[in-house]
Amino acid sequence: MSGEISPSLFEDLWDYKDPAATEIKFQELLSQFATSNDLDLLLELDTQIARAQGLQQRFDSAAIILEAALETIGLKQSRAAIRANLEYGRVLRSSGRVSDSRLYFEKALSIASALHEDALAIDALHMIAIVEPDPAAQIARNREAIQLSQRSADPKAQRWQASLWNNIGMSCHDLGLLNEALAAFRTALVLREPQGDPETTLIARWMIAWTLRLQGNLLEALAEQHLLEVAWRKLGVNNPGYVLEELAEINLKLADQGEEACRTAARRYSKLAYRSLKKELRKNGESDRLERLKQMASPGRNKD
Repeated sequence: MSGEISPSLFEDLWDYKDPAATEIKFQELLSQFATSNDLDLLLELDTQIARAQGLQQRFDSAAIILEAALETIGLKQSRAAIRANLEYGRVLRSSGRVSDSRLYFEKALSIASALHEDALAIDALHMIAIVEPDPAAQIARNREAIQLSQRSADPKAQRWQASLWNNIGMSCHDLGLLNEALAAFRTALVLREPQGDPETTLIARWMIAWTLRLQGNLLEALAEQHLLEVAWRKLGVNNPGYVLEELAEINLKLADQGEEACRTAARRYSKLAYRSLKKELRKNGESDRLERLKQMASPGRNKD
């Protein structure tokens, strides 16, 4: 083996919805390059195997791989060093060691900046924003990442902009700045649409409709969520849980404002959303959200 791998190969192999299958792909690639003298390449492959394990919540196994990689890399600045620090930071964060993770994201950013690896630098910046507790500081780091993305000639770096604007929108939500959140989500949608991924585009539209509901623009939000319900069904998702949850919330609010006929619809959508989301919400520890759906589906529910 020559040890040559195109820069986009790692991203091409990833299926974030199926990290177990992705791990197998990287293990197979690692076997193909077992005799390679390119240590950096082998270490990069190790980091992606570890990332796949982390997404499967196999944190101990992932940490062992990454700690060995970091020890081997030492002070060397390379793409493998960037990825090892990034993935170790992600494992620490996901396993509950959030404060410890930031140091590794900052190391990844420092090396990526020195090597002009713009896409990896943006990845590190967005992770620093995620572990930053202050929403205003989150916005600042994401804006820094957007500026880098806009300056970069790397298409992978440019592609980050939609996600970064989405994250800014979420931070604006946390600050109660709904108008600013809506503007950020609309910018994210404009950037999503040309990427040609129907699912992420629908999610971007959902973020806008969710914000409209929180602003009190109920009829506009209702119309958009109905369109999203139809669009998801065309993609084969018969019960799009988060859309159904929003339809329940909107109809309940309309009922509480005097549109009594909407109360039946609120109960119906609540039941459908509960069935669709119960496994995911339990897995994510969102028991309060699940309980709210259960209560909204109850015929005896009192008005807020």
